[in-house]
Order: sequence, then C-alpha cells, then structure tokens
Amino acid sequence: MQAYRRHGGGMEAETRTIIKDGRWSRLNAKLGNLTPRRRLLTLLLISVLIYGGLILMDGLLLRSFIDQNFANSSDLSIFQERARLILNGGMIYRDVPYGSFPVESPPLINYLFLPPQLAGGEWWAYEIWFSLFALLSSLSTYLVLREWNDHLAFIAAALLLLSPFLIVDSTLGVQDEPIVAFLFIFPVLLFLRGNLKGATAGVILGFWTKFLSIILYPIMFIKLSDRKQRLRHIGLATLISLVVALPFLAICPIEFLQFPTYYMLGDNDGGAGMSVVGLLSAVGIVVPGSVGALITTAALIASYWYCWRRKLDVWRSCLVVTVAFLCIYPMIRLSYFVIPFSFLVVWAAEDRRVLLRILGMYIPLSVAQALEFTINDGTVSAPFAWIGLATLLVGLAILVDATRIALRSDCFLDRPRAGAAPLFRTAPSMVTSGTATQDVK
Repeated sequence: MQAYRRHGGGMEAETRTIIKDGRWSRLNAKLGNLTPRRRLLTLLLISVLIYGGLILMDGLLLRSFIDQNFANSSDLSIFQERARLILNGGMIYRDVPYGSFPVESPPLINYLFLPPQLAGGEWWAYEIWFSLFALLSSLSTYLVLREWNDHLAFIAAALLLLSPFLIVDSTLGVQDEPIVAFLFIFPVLLFLRGNLKGATAGVILGFWTKFLSIILYPIMFIKLSDRKQRLRHIGLATLISLVVALPFLAICPIEFLQFPTYYMLGDNDGGAGMSVVGLLSAVGIVVPGSVGALITTAALIASYWYCWRRKLDVWRSCLVVTVAFLCIYPMIRLSYFVIPFSFLVVWAAEDRRVLLRILGMYIPLSVAQALEFTINDGTVSAPFAWIGLATLLVGLAILVDATRIALRSDCFLDRPRAGAAPLFRTAPSMVTSGTATQDVK
C-alpha cells in the first residue's frame, strides 16, 4: 500500500508498506529512509558479511569435514578439470580425459570457470566467484526495479541476496547455479526495462551457458509487437548461436552434438536429481526419458498458452513458466528453485504470505535433496525415496501456493512508474508515475 501526495506539479509516492506494528515496522521505516547510495552499500555489506563470513567459516571449520563426508555433493572437481583442460589448450567435448565425467553442459559455462581457476583454482576461489554472481543478481534487481519503487526494489533485492538457495550454493555447496540464476533473471530485467535486443541476447547466451534460460524465449517472442520485430530477434538469436556453436561444429561436431540429448532426456530413463521422476526411479518405477521429455514439452506449451490467454505481463509469465517447468522436468536440483524465488521477491517485499512461503519451501525441498543424495551414495536405503517424494511434493505445493497468491495480487511493479532518483543523492528517494508490467512495445 502506498500513500500518494502532490509535490511540485508531479506525483510522488512515499513508500509506506503497511505490515503489523512491531520490530519489522520499525526496521522497514529505517530502511525506507536510506538513500539509494546507502542501499547499494547495504547490499554490498550483506554480501561481504553473509557470503564472506560463510566462506571464512568454511575454510576455518568446515571444508575438511565437507570433503570427507560430502565429497560428491559438489561439482567442484568437474569445474576444475574443465578449466584446466581449456587453460592447457584443450577443446571441451573432444579432449575430455578418458574415464572423466562427460561434458553434458553447453560450452560457455566451462569458460566461466576460468577466472576462479586462474585465481588459484581452490574451493575458496570458486566460492568467491559464485558469490559474485549472487551479488550481481541482487544489484541488477535493485538497479532495474528501482524505476518503480526504490524502497521496495531494495527490499526485493535484499531478499534475493538472503535467499538460502543462493547462499548455500555460492559458498558451502560450491555449485554454479548462482551463474544460472543471474543469466535467467537478467534478460527478464532487461526486457522489463525496454532493452529488447539485450533481453534476446541474454536469453540466447544463457541457453549456450546452461540451457534453462531458453524456456523464457517464447514468452519474450510473443510479447514482441510485430512480425518484422520478431524476425529481427530471430536473426539476432541465430547469429549469436552460430558464433558460439560454429567453432565446436567445425572441430568436434559429433561430441558437441551429444550435449543436447542430456537436457532433452534422450539417455536419461528415470530422470535424475530430486525430481518426482528421479525419486520414483530410486524405488524401481522408471519413467522413460522420451515420456519425460514429452510431458515437459506439453507442460511448457500449456503454460505458454495460459500466459497468452490470460494476457499476463512478462514478469508473471516467466514466473508461471518456471514453476510449471520445475514441477514437471525429470532432472531438477534444489538450487534451481532460486529462479522462481527471484521472481516472487517483488511480492514478498510487501506480502508476508509470499515471504513466508518462499522461505519455508526451502525446508522440505532441502530434505528431498538430502535424501536423494544419500540414497545415491548408499547411506540410506531406496525406500527412503518415498519420504523424499513426499517432502518434494510439499515443497512444490508451497511454491505453487505462493505463485497463486502472486497471480491474484498486485506488486509494486503494477503501480505508477517513476524515473529512478540519482544513485548518489543525499535524501531518500521518491517515485512518480508509469506502470512496470505493461507490455513493452
């Protein structure tokens, strides 16, 4: 809820998020008085304290224990091997050592492992690198969404930075999903701001980095205004894809063309990870990969149709498609849920119902992930997969319920839009007019 007032011939909105009286209200009032510069510094401070503190704790207390008991829970050794291969002049896909884990990802993610490898290649270098992408996701969310409401954009960005999904994967988990999350959310932010070519380029680069971003492309394609514009964006997507793929097609075409089959479930009967299909396979109920691929494709098409039929804006459309995908896709892991989390924070910034749900879903989902991992390494027996399946379904139900609330509620992006105040002004920022979720023309 906002209270509007006239000021110098323009409309300004003084942010007054109405929640119950108490400590949160006082904290919210203090945050509302921060200048844009202090909000940026606060996000940086959160990153240093939380992420930096966990990295330090990892090195001092936890790393040896994690390596001894959960060595297979991280893909760090794979990241290091890929980066060393490239730095030694090798070609991914073609020059992977015999017996090593095959390259199942698109090519670009492997090159993003070079900076931490050049910085020493140790666990701490990768944790710092992945934490940087968590910070970039938060900063980009704030810097774009502050066009609508500086205070609530800051709250949303802070919630994203404090997401347990991001915090654990960036630090103790040493997983590359913070990169995936950034490449997923950033093109949507660009589209929201009106940078349509940048959004298309971002989605396609995201696809050639970790595949998942491509599920957003049909949404953005539908939102383009006319046939000529759509053809231009198809041309841009084709050009970027050719630039990325041609070197691999020329040097190692057979090996290179094998990676899409991993995501399309060509060789993955029974799925993988903590998905419904993956957990069912642990108790002997194996769903063929082709069936999983067909069901996923049908779910995506249905979600695209729903978004088009209901005329949902791009933000809500991306949320719906992502949730549908995670509920159905036979290969998911806990860290993927940071993606719907990043969309739902714009409601969670004001609505305690959504906030409690996106934080609460982490508990049952993490239990499902833990059981899936311990079943695979033989620590617990296969029947525990039924418990994992039950907790997964609870987590998915919480996510779907948060999405239901969001689709029936306004968020600050539905309210009057304003040009952002200067980042380094000395007074707290105000907002003016416009609407975020109107389709970009």
